[in-house]
Amino acid sequence: MRLKAVFDKFFTDRQVIIRTRGELKYLPISVRTQLMGFVVLIGFGGMFAWLMVAGAVQYHEITNQQAKLLSLQLEYDAVTSDYDLAQSKIAATQAELDQQYARLEDVFADREVVEKALEFAVKSSDGDAGEKSLEDRIRTLGESLHATNARREKLEMEIMQSNKALFQISRERDEAIADREKTVRRLASLRGLVNLYASTKDEIYEELEETREQFASLKQDFDGRVQTETRLSSEVSELRDRMNRMSTQNKELIARIHDRTNASVAALRDIIVLTGLNPDRLLGSDEVTGQGGPFVAAVPPARKLLQTEQDFYAQAQKMETSLAHWEFLQTLLRQLPLARPVDVGYVTSSFGKRRDPMTKRTAFHSGVDIAGPRNSKVLATAPGTVTFVGTNGAYGTMVTIDHGSGFQTRYGHLKKALVKKGETIEYRTEIGVMGSTGRSTGRHVHYEVIYEDEHQNPMNFIKAGRYAFKATPKLEEASAE
Repeated sequence: MRLKAVFDKFFTDRQVIIRTRGELKYLPISVRTQLMGFVVLIGFGGMFAWLMVAGAVQYHEITNQQAKLLSLQLEYDAVTSDYDLAQSKIAATQAELDQQYARLEDVFADREVVEKALEFAVKSSDGDAGEKSLEDRIRTLGESLHATNARREKLEMEIMQSNKALFQISRERDEAIADREKTVRRLASLRGLVNLYASTKDEIYEELEETREQFASLKQDFDGRVQTETRLSSEVSELRDRMNRMSTQNKELIARIHDRTNASVAALRDIIVLTGLNPDRLLGSDEVTGQGGPFVAAVPPARKLLQTEQDFYAQAQKMETSLAHWEFLQTLLRQLPLARPVDVGYVTSSFGKRRDPMTKRTAFHSGVDIAGPRNSKVLATAPGTVTFVGTNGAYGTMVTIDHGSGFQTRYGHLKKALVKKGETIEYRTEIGVMGSTGRSTGRHVHYEVIYEDEHQNPMNFIKAGRYAFKATPKLEEASAE
């Protein structure tokens, strides 16, 4: 609920009011449009943040690769120095081994000399003294030979150790060479990666720069919109005050118009009552105001201005309903036959039961008889369309006019008709001349009023017409006001 309240607080239907040459235009900004703008702003911000983080991550990765490259370079330098040291050790060992071989050759040479001297001594010796001296010399030579053998064995041992050390150094040299080659290959690969990251970094910087420019443009646009919104807010405040004053004045004006319209409607209904007809039956379903449209749930107004505007529209709609009702009654009033069919004349026979002038028996008279001077003009009592012209039995020469809304009038016993069937005529149009054709005892006009195939008393309509003609100036005055 709290999240929905916060959402409704920040995202609600808004309107931007623009005044152009004194005219107000309302530009609605729906919740959907606001959400789309907010999402777009969040998207640009997220993209900018992502690019910043991606750039920082790649910069950190490039820094790490450069550190690894530096470490590998140091390792390569250390391996190279170890390789050079091993080469120097191998050279020193080789020199020492050469010296040992030279010394061993000297020992072998000394041994051969001793053996030759011993042989010579044996050959040249004679007697006991010679034998004793010879034995001493042989013993001395044996000791010297033993010492020489011990020295030889020692030299051989040193040579073996030197060979072993030389082999170990050679193997280390081979490993150092292999490591150097691996390091060189890895160094080349890392240099390629560094170059790739450098080119990627340039592209990222370019995209980042474009994003910064877009962000600056969006920020400038946003600042401009904020300024526009501030200016529009001040204008809206001024317009709200003006609308409140205008609303008060319009409410008073609408109330006056509504009251006078209701008074006019009441007067028109009184006229219809005077004709003897039921106003509700006469108006029928046409009096009901049409309504409809799709169902949309009502949303409570977020501002007092909207409530004021809705109240004004409700009052205006009520006034329009009253005016439409009044206009409909005015139209109906123009269709009602409320006038006399002759300018000069008097009633010789009323509507309803009467004593028949021919048979002297009680009969029903469907209209009124109005006598007048010779060649008196017979006039249409309301505008309409002529539906019958000709002789109709007891009616003699007759004219029938359809006035619409179910009303018809008949004019019988005419001397002659002055209109044709299908002709559209106006109010007080001369349709014939008073006569005594058909079943008639003398010069007069038989006048009937028919509503939905039922005969009505024409005198009621004539009386209502007198009231209407008196009330019409007042109604027109009220309408003008």
